[in-house]
Amino acid sequence: MQTNFRMKQCRLSAIVLCALVLAGCSTDRKADAAQPEARKEGNVAPRPSVVETPGEAYREVAVLGGARITGTLDFLGEVPADSVVQIPADVQGCGATAPARSIERTGNRIGGAVVWISDIRTGKALPMERRFDLLNSECLLHPRVQAVLAPATLNVGSGDAALHHNHIINVGTGELEAIAPFTDNGEVIPFDRLLTKPAQLEVTCELHPWSKAWIIVLDHPYFAVTERSGSFSIDNVPPGTYRVKAWHPHLGVTEQSVTVSGADTNLELKLGSAPPPSSAAAGDSGAPE
Repeated sequence: MQTNFRMKQCRLSAIVLCALVLAGCSTDRKADAAQPEARKEGNVAPRPSVVETPGEAYREVAVLGGARITGTLDFLGEVPADSVVQIPADVQGCGATAPARSIERTGNRIGGAVVWISDIRTGKALPMERRFDLLNSECLLHPRVQAVLAPATLNVGSGDAALHHNHIINVGTGELEAIAPFTDNGEVIPFDRLLTKPAQLEVTCELHPWSKAWIIVLDHPYFAVTERSGSFSIDNVPPGTYRVKAWHPHLGVTEQSVTVSGADTNLELKLGSAPPPSSAAAGDSGAPE
């Protein structure tokens, strides 16, 4: 009798344990199912991306007869003037005003634009160190435009004694890729799984909508960001014919073919030579009114 009683106790315990496990699994599934909905709330409409999805992976090879592509980037037309945001007095830690649009330039030579070879699939070795920074400072994001090599870590930080709530959006898909919340200065949030594949990312502070930044994510090392003088340089390019693309978030995109044959090549890239892209295509969306 005692043996039978113990056996019944064991069966009852096993049934209770299974019920608890199933309940836990059900809760986990509900949590997993809720995550896409929560993420969907921060999504926006997809827009044309200036970064193409490559048809094949980039491969490191020994570069023989490599050369350098140098050049300048000009804007054909009148460069838009900066606008200024008057910050409400109750917004703490931001000062009284902030530039809503800032275009680095020397005359019509444009700085702060990304230049890259869009169709290169073999070439020099990838650097081992891949950490990039994005900083909230004086209620603006710095750098406003940068190019990074994937996969990499993005350290998003704050130097402001103010609240920030950075949303990182994939322009091509419209998906909210990450959120970086801050409550005070000195905080840093590392993202190890954000910069994993070629994409055009747009970063906006939900609390300060004039604060914006853009990240061009590439899977190869053949890119540069133009200096204020409009100049750029991309070195050790293998011989071949390529498409070189230049993009600025407020001035649009341009593309030019170039043939590298062992000697340095100089390009004079022009933005504004074609009808300007829409604000969505250019990436300049959500500007304060």
